[in-house]
Amino acid sequence: MNHKPPMFKLVPGRKMDPSLRLVQSLRRLKNEFGACCLKLSTEDAGMSFDQIQYWTQLAEGVLPVMVKIGGPNARNDIKQLLSFNIDGLIAPMVESPYGLENFLAAVRDFTTPMQMQRLAKQINIETGTAVEQLDRILACPEAGLLDEITIGCSDLSKSLKQDRMHPDVNMRVSEAVTKIKAKNINVSIGGGITPDTIDVILNDTRPHKFNTRMVTFQVNPDESYRTAVAETLRFELEMLKHDYKQGFISLDEEKFRARELKKRLAELHNRDEPLAIPRKY
Repeated sequence: MNHKPPMFKLVPGRKMDPSLRLVQSLRRLKNEFGACCLKLSTEDAGMSFDQIQYWTQLAEGVLPVMVKIGGPNARNDIKQLLSFNIDGLIAPMVESPYGLENFLAAVRDFTTPMQMQRLAKQINIETGTAVEQLDRILACPEAGLLDEITIGCSDLSKSLKQDRMHPDVNMRVSEAVTKIKAKNINVSIGGGITPDTIDVILNDTRPHKFNTRMVTFQVNPDESYRTAVAETLRFELEMLKHDYKQGFISLDEEKFRARELKKRLAELHNRDEPLAIPRKY
């Protein structure tokens, strides 16, 4: 089934179309908080190709779309996704130079030289093994083709059997960020992002960007992103509801994933300090 976002038309006296509300939310995240990308995924989010095509069309003209594939050599994902108007691909769980080489070889097999150059290419470093192999990964020639590397902090902390905010995890993340920056590659932080932890994480690691499950933000040093994360969690809740109504996910999946988002927002609401005023981008 090929889902397409509806044409937007405002009718006086009627409620705003849910799709239009989501587009406006994305535009607000971009204009007020520096959102720079909508991040979809066949991996952790388990999105279908129809679902990805739907959101790619919805985000057109608002934010570029990156899609995380099922693994470094998920060739069917790459083949299918390149037929959509996506802006780039992300390979998760790259743990060695071979994983990076495999990813880029697969992308090259399904693209023309011009497409290969245009398409943004990113990888995730998200295990203890990947961090240990990072010097070798960055030293291989294919690293020069990467536009961005994301440190997946939740998976990294799980692989190390430590809490997300453990000092050893933060130290490894900071060291990885420094190494990636030294290669003039953009670096992003993801995983375990909450309104109450984001500013500490950014202050400790100083990445170029950070990402929630679905949205990536450009970072301005020394600026608070507490409000940005809170607003993004609310957007992702609405996105889940919309996906359920569109038939992309089951009610059980919507409830399960919404529970975690609501938990993060509840932690925010239990605090007394006000949210920071958003900055216009």
